[in-house]
Amino acid sequence: MFRELSLNNKKGQIALPFVLLVGGIIIEIVVAGSFISFFVSASSLGERLSVRALSAANTGMYDAVMRISNNKEFGAGGTTYSIDVGNDTTSVTVSRTVDDANDLYEYTIESTATARSRNRKVVAKVVVNQTTGQINLKSVGEADA
Repeated sequence: MFRELSLNNKKGQIALPFVLLVGGIIIEIVVAGSFISFFVSASSLGERLSVRALSAANTGMYDAVMRISNNKEFGAGGTTYSIDVGNDTTSVTVSRTVDDANDLYEYTIESTATARSRNRKVVAKVVVNQTTGQINLKSVGEADA
């Protein structure tokens, strides 16, 4: 009878290391999944912030075009102002050169927006006729912030 108890006790000794090994593998899989989930979420947040910054920069550029359309003398000596777009901040710089030969004002609008840690910059060139006040959007593009 003593021998039977002894054999049964030895058969169960392999269960503990097996359970620990399987448990360790499961924990490693869960931790790896958590890291992957975190990094996918973080990259998605970065992309959303980048899109928000670009949208705010475009808003600043359109605001400057609207101010120029209301007053063709706007930004004569170079003007810089800031506007808030939701929770984001946009800095707009307007500079003007005069082309007397063609009776034109050439405006350069630089709009730089910040959404938390992301910055985006939009540059636009606008041409305004000095006499009639007609506005033509010459170019719009994104620049390095």
